[in-house]
Amino acid sequence: MPDFFEKQYISDELDEEIAVIRGEIWENCRDWCFKCDLMVPENDRERVKARCPKCSRIMGFIPKAGIDEYLKTLPPEEREAREKGIWHHLSGLVYKELDRTKHLYDDFRIPKDWMKIEGVDPHDARGTCWLFAAVAPEEIEIQGRVRHRIYVFDYLYSHDSIQDITRQVQAVRAMHGYKEAAFVILDAKYGTRTSIGSTDDEKRTWQSELEREGIRHIRLSHSSPGDVELGHKLVREYLKDHYSKVTQVAKPGLVMAKKSCSGFNSPIQYMFNYQYDDKSHKPKEEFKDWPDTIRYLCLEQPLYRSPVEEANVVDLIQGRMDHAIKLRRRAVNG
Repeated sequence: MPDFFEKQYISDELDEEIAVIRGEIWENCRDWCFKCDLMVPENDRERVKARCPKCSRIMGFIPKAGIDEYLKTLPPEEREAREKGIWHHLSGLVYKELDRTKHLYDDFRIPKDWMKIEGVDPHDARGTCWLFAAVAPEEIEIQGRVRHRIYVFDYLYSHDSIQDITRQVQAVRAMHGYKEAAFVILDAKYGTRTSIGSTDDEKRTWQSELEREGIRHIRLSHSSPGDVELGHKLVREYLKDHYSKVTQVAKPGLVMAKKSCSGFNSPIQYMFNYQYDDKSHKPKEEFKDWPDTIRYLCLEQPLYRSPVEEANVVDLIQGRMDHAIKLRRRAVNG
């Protein structure tokens, strides 16, 4: 039977264990049990964990000199995390990986057979963000799964009405040689909120108004608890270099057009300035709209489908609907 100390400490040893640096720094280090005020000889490289011979508690203590030596080996961001407890993924820029030489590409005309996708972050009080992107037939790997590279090629930032915005969207689409996107990701929280002046008979939302203006294939963004941080993680995955057998080149899974995506209130400006609040450790409201829109696209992890495949799927669905209607009519007519 375990004694009192074993029962007390085994259950909470992970919560109360003091981290011991092992492997690189050994000078001026001792294992010390603060409960029993007992110190044991210098750490042994072969020993993974040391237990107090008196109470069997997992020990771990490094004097200040040893800590200072360890901190010298860390980069500035990680040092702040280790020394002050502010982890580097919750301080400073949200996307520290962004590099203008890697994540911006020289503008070119997007091929017609690339799958077009769009993201929308709507607002009433400030400008609405509408992002235009293309999924290329360039296979990459995201979190162990086959996905395809995303090229962000244009954007709209508008304070106009929904009707005017949709006309501008149609103009941008025509300029890039397509009429409809494979899908349009709409912010779920704002996009489905009932607008002021709506009645019970006619609940007006951004989604309903966009569909009324002819915007098809709308999907609502992921908005479950934890999806924001999951989205940040996915965007970081897309920002990493990924090798594609098609191009035989390793480059980021998400890139933005250098000219078409730049300027005031642009995706490039917002992505490179998106940062955490030092006090709350949450992303600041400033510069978050375009990163939110890009996050919506990355959460979808889009797979490339050619126009021919898309047309075949549409024909298949239409054929099934026609067949179901025929069967229903036969059943009704006896």
